[in-house]
Amino acid sequence: MSIVFGLCYAFGIGISDFLGGLATRRAQALTVVVGMLIAGVLSLTALSLVVPSEFAFDDVMLGAASGLTVGFALMSMFHGLALSSPAVVSPTAALVSTVIPIVYDVATGGSVEGLVIVGVAVGLVGIVLASISPGPTSATKTGLFWGLMAGLCFGSALTFLAGTSEASGVWPALSQRSMGLIVLALVATRRGVPRFPQLGIRLTTLGSGIAGGLAVAAFALGAQRGSITQVAVTGATFPAVTAGLAAVFRLHPLRWWQVAGIGACISGVALMAVA
Repeated sequence: MSIVFGLCYAFGIGISDFLGGLATRRAQALTVVVGMLIAGVLSLTALSLVVPSEFAFDDVMLGAASGLTVGFALMSMFHGLALSSPAVVSPTAALVSTVIPIVYDVATGGSVEGLVIVGVAVGLVGIVLASISPGPTSATKTGLFWGLMAGLCFGSALTFLAGTSEASGVWPALSQRSMGLIVLALVATRRGVPRFPQLGIRLTTLGSGIAGGLAVAAFALGAQRGSITQVAVTGATFPAVTAGLAAVFRLHPLRWWQVAGIGACISGVALMAVA
């Protein structure tokens, strides 16, 4: 079950990143992220009516703490996507954000053995391979920097979610998106940045926010019910989705080692699935 939730997270974040990257080419990253968070809050509110979830104060506070970092993670991610390549930014963020929950899982007594260890190793190698993208040095360095910043923030946010109880369901994900929205709406107001995307990109922003919100819910539910490590590593394959969408819809070239890296990510997930 952890693998299934991890794959849902990967597809959701991959789609969200692709759509968000398109939107940030036509509007400021902060404006796009605020719009995404609004869509995320609405979608998660609807999901909370379907998925059994109890309002547990401690878990909601953990979700809120997650929200303090996730907004800045999204800003870093989409700013990097606007300035560099998804093949650089997304895998870097995925690698860094995966390591932090794994360390937390092991430190809190999680079991990582046998084929799971092999799957984790293969998956992480695949992420690194997929991140190697030729191009202007400045663009590559810029992508790596913003990918690192996003990864540190995302990793912290996911670790907070991983500490919530199963009974709380999607409430932590909803409080995360809500807190992120409050923080970044205040930042946008202070900077005089528009808080709503322009008409031409609203649907793109809406789709990105819904996909991202549902993905966060999938991570929370998976971590509550199974292995944090398996959810984190499986979810970290989202760059394969982003890169695939970019290759199909934006004709963004994929090099042979990037394809090999994506294959390694898939192999890593398969190994964990049969463990």
